[in-house]
Amino acid sequence: MNLSVIGLQWGDEGKGKIVDYISDDCAAVVRFNGGSNAGHTVVKDGKKYVFHLLPSGAARGKDMILASGVAVDPIILSEEISEVSGKILVDSRCSVLTPYDKKLDEIIEEKRGSSALGTTKRGIGPSYAMRALRLEPRVCDILADGFNFEALTRFYDMIGIKTNLQEWVEYSRKVLRGMEGDSGARILELNEKGEEVVFEGSQGSLLDIMHGSYPYVTSSHTLSTYIPLSLGLSKDIVGDTIGVMKCYATRVGSGPFPTEEKGMLAEEIRRIGKEYGATTGRARRIGWLDFVSLKYAVRINGVKEIAITKVDVLSKIRQLKICRRYSVDGKEITDFFKAIPKLDVAESELEEIDSLYGYDFSLGIKGKLKRLIQLIEDELNLPVRLVSYGEERSKTFELS
Repeated sequence: MNLSVIGLQWGDEGKGKIVDYISDDCAAVVRFNGGSNAGHTVVKDGKKYVFHLLPSGAARGKDMILASGVAVDPIILSEEISEVSGKILVDSRCSVLTPYDKKLDEIIEEKRGSSALGTTKRGIGPSYAMRALRLEPRVCDILADGFNFEALTRFYDMIGIKTNLQEWVEYSRKVLRGMEGDSGARILELNEKGEEVVFEGSQGSLLDIMHGSYPYVTSSHTLSTYIPLSLGLSKDIVGDTIGVMKCYATRVGSGPFPTEEKGMLAEEIRRIGKEYGATTGRARRIGWLDFVSLKYAVRINGVKEIAITKVDVLSKIRQLKICRRYSVDGKEITDFFKAIPKLDVAESELEEIDSLYGYDFSLGIKGKLKRLIQLIEDELNLPVRLVSYGEERSKTFELS
């Protein structure tokens, strides 16, 4: 059966480690959304790999597939393929991000002023917008002889960005030629042979363009329900969905963050957890475990199992807090959907629980760690399948 791995928070949940761990027996790993604004980290034999565009299965030498919902930056792709050995298929229908998308991203972010979103400025938002305007070239367009880029160049000329695409098109053709294909057909072919694939989500559920904390969201759909659309296949292709969550929360960039912790404690967690963006290096904001948003993310993704990451970080912190409800305009709210319109003024009602301070992971899952897992299972009404307590693959507990 295929598996889908989805982040349940604001991104940076540790999906790369989980995908790397579970992909041992699969034939291929598939990215279905986002672009090089992602940053998934995998540690293999002490060496750290950071993939911005390729799926995390690359570290295992698995086949890698970019489905049509991915915005492909040929420059980033070229840099990353030199690090891997597996076969790469890029769907011919993928949008190809141009250098001018990055320029437009910078301009828009600057024009937002105090309402800036804190984007990575890698051009992902403009690329999706240009696709909606039917101006962005696809992989098949780049590879086609005589494709007409006139409409695209006229658009950029109209907004004051002068373009010269010839050199970029030639470079992109060299990178993409030979990798193009039909991602959906390839996955069906693998499944018919009895092979399984893993679908790797980019960013987190609360950053979904439609169902997240709009406008402080990413530019694509981050949910498991987008997988069939990106592949052009039926919903049955998704398989079971594993939801990935840290036992605390982080957020990069601007936007509401109800359980945010500031000051010395946040700085300590940030330092111990190495909470700096893999793509930009920016310090991540720190917050506590938020069951209001987690229950929402579980529901909209159809999650079947949970993977918990970075429990080792909290073994070095004396406090552990959770949130079961928000207060909005004096009213108690436990449904994240109802909080979305006023998420910027939502106050989390935090409660302190037994911490993991000093926990010895050589003991396995016992005592304080067992109680935390039980709490998460009770709150989300789902089984915890994996518990990650370090960057290396071996530092993972698998629950039966």
